[in-house]
Amino acid sequence: MILYGRGIDSVAEQLHTTKQKAQQIQDKIFKGFPAIKKFEDDTIEMSKEVGYVTTFWGRKRRLPEMQLPEFEFKWRPGYGDIDPLSFDGDTIESEVPVERQRYYIRKLHQNPYKKRKIFEEANEEGIWIIDNGGKIADATRQTVNARIQGSAADMSKIAGKLINSNPRLKELGFKLLIPIHDEYLGECPIENAKECSKIFTDCMCEAAHDLGIPISCDATASYRWYGEEVDLEKL
Repeated sequence: MILYGRGIDSVAEQLHTTKQKAQQIQDKIFKGFPAIKKFEDDTIEMSKEVGYVTTFWGRKRRLPEMQLPEFEFKWRPGYGDIDPLSFDGDTIESEVPVERQRYYIRKLHQNPYKKRKIFEEANEEGIWIIDNGGKIADATRQTVNARIQGSAADMSKIAGKLINSNPRLKELGFKLLIPIHDEYLGECPIENAKECSKIFTDCMCEAAHDLGIPISCDATASYRWYGEEVDLEKL
């Protein structure tokens, strides 16, 4: 869960424990496996810099919200620089002065639980404050998950192509039916199940070749989905 970028609240909920205990678990994991923390930090930095993250195979997940400013400032209608040629009091498109923006950003950081009151103060001055914190937080949670889950999805697709195009599986009457998360369901004549199972698992493992680390894959056989398992060694 932590590897997928879940926050402390979510980890605590999933493990049915307190936030304090969840924080301790996360700290221990990051201490024991420092590369995980570095991966998370690098991923977030990538999304802020270019507006997207990539899977291991280079597929992009665009997260433009990561490049939003924490707060945006706009004049309310009728405030700001007035157009002298307009009889309706239209305003000229102009930015809220930087010093006013800094003033409110500083107050919001110093008093995060008084946002509403600070927004009202700005509103009286004719300034709208747009809080992008929620959008940024949602995008941040997706950055790490997109790389991990996205890479797993890529690997599954590669495996599907290898299985579907394998000439020996075709000779054995194997048919690829449907993907189920990170699994594939196929069918073949029962007398060919043992050989098909071996080729099937080899294709699944070969899909991870570019990762440079060995992985394993298990295959089971049954006469129907979720039916009693067939002992392939007895076929």
